[in-house]
Amino acid sequence: MPGPYGAVAIVLHSHIPYVLGHDQLEEEWLFEAVAESYLPLLQGFRGLIAQNIAPQVTLGLTPVLLEQLADPRFAPRFVSYLERKTWAAWDDQRTFTARNEAELARVAGLWAGYYQHTGRFFQHDLAADIIGGFRQLQTTAGVEMLTSAASHAYLPLLGTDAGVQAQIELGAACSARHFGTPAQGCWLPECGYRPAGDWTPPLGMAGPSADRSVARPGIDRFLTTAGLQYCLIDQPQLTASLAGSARPSPLRVHQTTSQTAGQIAGKDRSAPLTLFTRDFDTSLRVWQRAGGYPSDAWYLEFHKKHAGGELRYWRITDRRPGLDGKQPYVPEAAFGMASTHAAQFAGLLHERLRSHWQQTGEVGIVVAAFDTELFGHWWFEGAQWLVELIRQLGLHQAGTLTPCAAFLDHSPVRQPLDLVESSWGEGGDHRGWSNDATRAFWRQVYQAESAMQRLGRTAVGETPDPRERRILQQAGRELLLLQSSDWPFMLTRRVTPDHAEERIGLHAENFQHCVRMVEQYRAGRPIADRDWRGLERMERQHRLFQDLEPALFWPGPAQRPSAAQPAAARPMRVADPV
Repeated sequence: MPGPYGAVAIVLHSHIPYVLGHDQLEEEWLFEAVAESYLPLLQGFRGLIAQNIAPQVTLGLTPVLLEQLADPRFAPRFVSYLERKTWAAWDDQRTFTARNEAELARVAGLWAGYYQHTGRFFQHDLAADIIGGFRQLQTTAGVEMLTSAASHAYLPLLGTDAGVQAQIELGAACSARHFGTPAQGCWLPECGYRPAGDWTPPLGMAGPSADRSVARPGIDRFLTTAGLQYCLIDQPQLTASLAGSARPSPLRVHQTTSQTAGQIAGKDRSAPLTLFTRDFDTSLRVWQRAGGYPSDAWYLEFHKKHAGGELRYWRITDRRPGLDGKQPYVPEAAFGMASTHAAQFAGLLHERLRSHWQQTGEVGIVVAAFDTELFGHWWFEGAQWLVELIRQLGLHQAGTLTPCAAFLDHSPVRQPLDLVESSWGEGGDHRGWSNDATRAFWRQVYQAESAMQRLGRTAVGETPDPRERRILQQAGRELLLLQSSDWPFMLTRRVTPDHAEERIGLHAENFQHCVRMVEQYRAGRPIADRDWRGLERMERQHRLFQDLEPALFWPGPAQRPSAAQPAAARPMRVADPV
C-alpha cells in the first residue's frame, strides 16, 4: 500500500538468451548470471523475510530463461561449473601464496568459499529448483512476477501479427505454467513499442510491397488480448510521446489511447494498456558508467581477471584507462560502501516522491527498473546493495515499496497517453536493432515468418497427425529462437558478432529443414532417415516450450505475409543436418 507521498517500485528484468546445449563459453553466460545474480538475490530476499521485511519487488524472468532453468540439463552442468570455479580459486590461492601475495590469496580463499556456499544453497536449500525459490516469494514476500515475449524478440519489427501474438501469448502461458499464476504485467523486450497504424518493413527489405503499407494493431492490443494489464516504458519514451506539452512526470501512471487496426485472431478487446515509466533521473545513479554507484573505487573491477579460472581479485581503484594499476580487492570496504550507497539511494527515492507530491498534490510512484544481471554479475556488490536498499526503504515514511499491480489497486487514476513508436535503446528508436549490420538478420526473420504463414494457409481446416505436429513444433521453436533480439543487438554493438551470426545461421537452417520436411510429408513423399535424425538433433539441443501449439503461429484469418516477404526471395541453402 502506498505511503503518504506514494510508492517505490523496484522492477527487475532477468534475461539470458538460449545458450543451454551450446558450447561451454555460451553456457557460462547463464551459469554466471545464476551464481552471481539470481542466487545471491534469492538468498538476500530470504534473509529479509527472516527479519520480517517483505522484499516486494516486481521481478521478471523471461520465458526463454525460465525454460533453461527448468531444463534437466541445467542443474548438473551448473553444479559442475561451481566445482570448476572452486578448484580454480584454490589453484589461485596456492599461486598467490607462493608469490607472497597475501591479500590476493585471502580473496582467492573467499572465492572458493563463495562458490561452495552457492552450491550448498542451490542443491540443499532450493533442492536445485531456482524457479521454485522465486515462486515461493510470491506468497512469502509479496513479490510480483512479470512475463515477457517468449524468446525476447524485438516485437515492433516482427513482420506478421501472428508472430507478435505468438511471442506474447506463448510467453504469458510459459510464465503462468512456471509460477502457477498468470502475470499481470509484461516487460517488453528493449521496451520496444509500435502503436496501431500503417507499417512498412524496415531497411527497404520488402521489395514492391514496401510501397503498400499494411494496417496493423499496436503492441498494446496484443498485450491486452493476452490478458496483460500493464508494461514498462522508459522516461525518454514518455517525453517523446508528450512533445510540446509541459514536462511530463514519470511518477504518474499512464494508459495507452491507440486504437486497433483490425481485430487480433478474431478477438476484440479494447481495454487500454497501463504504462509505468522508469524514472530516468534516479535510475541514472545506478546505470551510469562514470559517476554511478557501481563505479566506486572500492568495488570489484569487472574487467581484470586472473588467468586460468577467470576470477577477479582487484578493485576499481580509479577511472584511469588500463588495468595495470588496480589495487587488491578489500571485500569489507566494498560491502560497507554498498550499504552507504543503499542508504543514500533510499533517501533519494523518498525525496523524489515528496517533491512530486509538493509540486502536484498527487501520490506518485518512482519506478526504479534495472536488468537483474547488473546486481551481482556486472556489479558484484550490487546484490547486497539491493537487499540493503529494500531494508532502508522500510525506515522511511514518505513512501513504501510496492509491486506495480498492487499500486494500481490503491491508485487507479491513469493519464491517457498516445505512446509513440520507440524503445529504450540509443536514440529512443529502432536503430539498436535495425541497421546495415542487421539487414541480413531481418531478411532471415521475414523469410522464415512468411514460410510459417505459408504452412498455416495450407493447413487450414486440417489437424496434423503426431509426426507432422512434431515437425511443426520444432519449426516453431527454431523460428522463436531466430527472432531473439539478442542477435541483432550483438551485431550492432559488435559484441561477439561471430556468435550472433552463427546462431542466426543455425536457427534459420534448422527452420528451413523443418519446412522442407513438412512439405514433403504433406505431399506424401518419403523423408530420408538423415532428415529425421536432423530433427532429433534439434529436439535434443533446443528443448524449450515442449507444449508449443503450432497453430499459435497462424491464429484466426491468415495474415498477410507479403508485407514481410523479402525482395526476390530465394530458398535458403540448407546444410546437410547430419
